Amino acid sequence: MASPQTPPGRRQEKILLLLLLLWASYFASAQLIIEDTATREPFFKAKKFDSKCYVGIEAVPTQILKTKAAMNLGFSLNWVVNHKFVVSAKYHVLTTPVNIKPLVAPDAVADSIPMQHHFAGLGFSCIVFHNKKFSLQPELAAGWGSVTYHQKKVRKDFAVVIPAFYGVYNATKYFRFGVGLNYRATIGGSLNGLQDAHLSGVGGVVFMRVGTF
Repeated sequence: MASPQTPPGRRQEKILLLLLLLWASYFASAQLIIEDTATREPFFKAKKFDSKCYVGIEAVPTQILKTKAAMNLGFSLNWVVNHKFVVSAKYHVLTTPVNIKPLVAPDAVADSIPMQHHFAGLGFSCIVFHNKKFSLQPELAAGWGSVTYHQKKVRKDFAVVIPAFYGVYNATKYFRFGVGLNYRATIGGSLNGLQDAHLSGVGGVVFMRVGTF
């Protein structure tokens, strides 16, 4: 007797869990500490502790509803420790109209049913080659997402995980810009015909950052 196949939603959750475990292992292998380069002391004992901050603005053309393109606008506040480790508070909002009528109410009288989408969460990243003209920055962000439609009378909240990879041009001491690639994965976003697969998708990122690094 053949064993039942794993439902797509459960399979996606397992993949996301594995991804999170891999990232946790990466940061754990770095001991989640920032070492003093002279004394090799752990984070809380280090004598050399440098703290910076910057603000970021992102334009994120992204895949949505599996086959459509949309634009997210993102903002972030970022804390940089010893020029290498970054903790970010992030917010994204969908800025282009996305018609979900065929999914949620195909027989509705209205010509279209626009969807609104928001994301807010925390990101953790590591800057590679921070003292060079070009840097690399892998990031993992996770947090809360929501979808609303029908003049906000219908709403669904869910979890969002966004792994990303950025290439950064360190233009000046206080200004940086670059490009990146991310994947937005939602968990628990199914509602009235909308599925997690409709809300997930690959995105490109164009950004600028202003502050100290």
